[in-house]
Amino acid sequence: MKLSFSLILISISALAQQPAPDKPMTVEKVKEGLYVIRGPFSVCSTTGCRGASPTVAADGLMHEAGDVAVRVTPDGVILVDDKFPWNATELLEKVKSITAQPIKYVLNSHYHQDHTGANAAMLAQGFEVITQRNLRDEILGVGGSRRNEPAAAPRIVFGDSGALYLGGVEVRMLHLGRAHTNGDTFVYFPDLRTVHTGDVLMDGAPFIDYRGGGSAVEWVSTLYNLFKLDFDTVIPGHGPLFNKQYARDYVKKLEIMNQRMLDLVKQGVPRDRDKLVAGLKLEDLGWAHTDSTDTFIENSITSYYDEMAAVLASQH
Repeated sequence: MKLSFSLILISISALAQQPAPDKPMTVEKVKEGLYVIRGPFSVCSTTGCRGASPTVAADGLMHEAGDVAVRVTPDGVILVDDKFPWNATELLEKVKSITAQPIKYVLNSHYHQDHTGANAAMLAQGFEVITQRNLRDEILGVGGSRRNEPAAAPRIVFGDSGALYLGGVEVRMLHLGRAHTNGDTFVYFPDLRTVHTGDVLMDGAPFIDYRGGGSAVEWVSTLYNLFKLDFDTVIPGHGPLFNKQYARDYVKKLEIMNQRMLDLVKQGVPRDRDKLVAGLKLEDLGWAHTDSTDTFIENSITSYYDEMAAVLASQH
């Protein structure tokens, strides 16, 4: 695939932000006509190497950009997410290694840059990017500071649901409520009984992005809405493939964590990060040592306390 000059410029301009990868992207076949591209993998994040800051504990884990689904049809390819800006060139090469069919559409699961960062590059190549309306607003930072360049903004949006029909294949886009963000989109492949969940399901602790309109309480109801779909395979935002039982176990753990935070509020535990972490007992949920744990603790935990305090106040 010949890369345009604009794509080359986008890739070069992002190099200064790119953490050195320790392992390149990988391609895995999910089912016939459906693949997932994971990685690249690194012990460093975009904000630096783990352990470089006294506030960030070294976790010894490999961190990856968002998982990309590749749906191949006789008339072209549909991607779900497109990783960071600097991943565009390698991502396109990986897609080319899967099929000679051209990319036609890119669907975004939520606004975070490790899932939408290459939107501008994809649009520059002539691929149409489609998102949920809230998600587009979040990409542009409507009502707040801009999070991405306007060039990354999709031209086509939908409300609570949308669909694509390409090469005899149906792909559904579903906004089932708030969770990780306010624009979370599930991309459902009904013929393959598979769903890409973005970061609503992943191999790690849930990160509630309150700045992006996320909600721990609504996350639970959103997942129960998801369970109404007929699926047996999950492509998560990060991590290996899961089955539906993993998703059911995940929401049960989230319900337990929500109740624990509510109990901490009821007990008058101070709004202190260390005390809240201790009270949540993440280790017995399997979330004390994951690649999203630090992000959750540093960016969400006090706002999580506030959300549960509001729930408690509404009960009186």
